[in-house]
Amino acid sequence: MDRRTFLAVSAVSASIGATRLDAAAPAKLPPMTAPDGIDRDRASSLMEKFGFSLLVLEQPVNVYYFTGIRSGMHRLGFENQSFAVVAKDKTAPIRFITAQFPYYFMSADVGLAPGVEPMLVTGPDGDEAADAVMLATPEGESKTAREQNRRREILGAAPYYQSTEDAFKAALEGVDLSGGIVGYDTIHAHNLVAKSLPGARKGNGLDLAKHIRLIKTEREIGLMKAASRANIAAALETTGQFRNLGTLRNIRNHFNSQVGLLGNVPGFLVLNGAIDEAYDEDIVEGTAILIDGVSSRAGYHGDYGRTVFIGEPASHMIRKVKTIGTAWDEVRNGLKPGMRFSDIRAQGQAVLRKLGSSIQVPFNPHCVGLAHTEHPEFDSDGSALDLVLQPGMIISVDCPLLESGSAGTAHLEDLVLITESGSEAIHDTGNQIIIA
Repeated sequence: MDRRTFLAVSAVSASIGATRLDAAAPAKLPPMTAPDGIDRDRASSLMEKFGFSLLVLEQPVNVYYFTGIRSGMHRLGFENQSFAVVAKDKTAPIRFITAQFPYYFMSADVGLAPGVEPMLVTGPDGDEAADAVMLATPEGESKTAREQNRRREILGAAPYYQSTEDAFKAALEGVDLSGGIVGYDTIHAHNLVAKSLPGARKGNGLDLAKHIRLIKTEREIGLMKAASRANIAAALETTGQFRNLGTLRNIRNHFNSQVGLLGNVPGFLVLNGAIDEAYDEDIVEGTAILIDGVSSRAGYHGDYGRTVFIGEPASHMIRKVKTIGTAWDEVRNGLKPGMRFSDIRAQGQAVLRKLGSSIQVPFNPHCVGLAHTEHPEFDSDGSALDLVLQPGMIISVDCPLLESGSAGTAHLEDLVLITESGSEAIHDTGNQIIIA
């Protein structure tokens, strides 16, 4: 065994142990049925705090979160197709407005989350809404179980509506707006509100939706753990192939293929400080390459950053990487409810000073879930938000080395769940130094 191989085995195998082997198999997922539903108590409380009586949401991520449906038409690139209508009154159902046939053909198989009602638009047929359109069953053949389920979903959603505006007006029946703000998250949602409720107070509900999404349910935490496990397994398998792959483009492509094999959807892979897939370069012996891999499962994201040394590390660079690791371990162990994002940044800098280091590392926190960065920007009074950690949040703290030199790049990043009394990583936080 040569020195390079010994270093690789010592640095990687000792830190990940069985992780690299075990993580190669996709994590067992909860059944892929509709989500359990959102926390209506939390949603209603926040809507009250922000002064909103209604949210009309069209962004695919928000429609998915509030209804459990990833709209087929949105996924095909069509806008202005599906809306979630969420009243402040927690006893009112969430209404899902969409076209009938796409719902039947692309969404009814899974169905909606509990507490969500479909309001389907079939178009006009004279002065009435058209009947539901469904696929024909060939003569002499029986309907499949899937087709029977689809038809039950569609027939149970009647009555149908001639237009999205008609469905929206019906969705408002019995809803107490009481002068509160009607929120929207896209121009299409805004236009629907403006046309149907011309006298309503309107406001941007995008940030409020992010506030609601901050606290994860047990199902969401399970999906985040599964997404993270597969994301890390793909990243570690890819680092083992760095020398064979040879270029950044090849490395990215390999990571994406591994992500798919393990049940995730590729997001991006930052390599050596470059995120654009169009950029390419050869890996260089003796340098360090940061990796920052992101992929998702059922919409929920994994996010993982590490430093990979190509061959024997330069002594000054490995000292810096070890310092980042020591500082991050201390910061991570101190995370707890009540801390603000600014406290995390300040704590990181304090630890670096205590270690006698002058390296530049931002310790920049962000919330992760249905987006790589999904925390809100503003408080209820419109002021810039210095977010306070709460139990149920999942955060990342970005720890890149802010240097650009011939020795390469470095990064460290893990996902952390905030608990009632502190925090816990949702994956193995080892492997801080990897040698290819």
